[in-house]
Amino acid sequence: MIIGSSHVGAYKNAAEAFARAYPDIDVSFFAMRGPLFLMGSMDDAGTFTPSFRNDKDRAFVRETNGAELAHTEGIDHLLLVGHRFAFGNLTSLLQDHDVLEGVRTGRAKLISEGLLKEIIENVAVTSVGEALAQLNGYEKPVTFAMAPYPASSIVVRAKNYEMARLLELFWGRPDAAWVFELWLDHVRQALADKGHALLVQPDAVNAGPFATKPEFADRAASVDGDTLNNTDHRHMNADFGLAMLHAYAENHLGLAPQETAKATLNERIA
Repeated sequence: MIIGSSHVGAYKNAAEAFARAYPDIDVSFFAMRGPLFLMGSMDDAGTFTPSFRNDKDRAFVRETNGAELAHTEGIDHLLLVGHRFAFGNLTSLLQDHDVLEGVRTGRAKLISEGLLKEIIENVAVTSVGEALAQLNGYEKPVTFAMAPYPASSIVVRAKNYEMARLLELFWGRPDAAWVFELWLDHVRQALADKGHALLVQPDAVNAGPFATKPEFADRAASVDGDTLNNTDHRHMNADFGLAMLHAYAENHLGLAPQETAKATLNERIA
């Protein structure tokens, strides 16, 4: 079962193609707007309750999923989609800082490599702890898939969208790769320390550190599986969802797709 924010739409739109590759896997979905998911919670019986703010939220979740609550009893594997584990906080911090021991790019402030590494670890561990607090007494292992890394094309919005501005600055850093990889390693380890796992975006869809190739943002899916009217560079399409589902099946479940389906996947994400 896949539970999460609007980014579940990309997975939902890939369900038919995924079923052809893995006909023995039954996948169910429970999607909602981001705040309802990120503030929602699981009980010890495995029922996920969105953080409803009003009757309109309830009606939307019910219309999207056919129910107000997600019951995971009898589910073998649970995938939670939509957290970002506070990477945006790091890009905000680093917008004004060069690393003391690294390449100077003219930013106004300096930060030591040792302090930056400590901050990255603390941000990762703290944000993972906040995500795991949603699970309350639920004890089964869970796999987390982050909200997609924004498409590299989001920089076209840098003049009027803060996330885009910060990402453009981050991607221009000479140390962007190691900052990102260190953060990712700490997120993965913090989850593993509690018995959970991280589904990482496969290299084939990535355009760089914390960046997705722009083609995966074309005809992106909305929360209900429809297609967005405009490219927002944050939501992804069915090809992205299919690549993530394949990565989950192969790397986390140890399963192999039918050969024809694997060839088709490689063509779609090439």
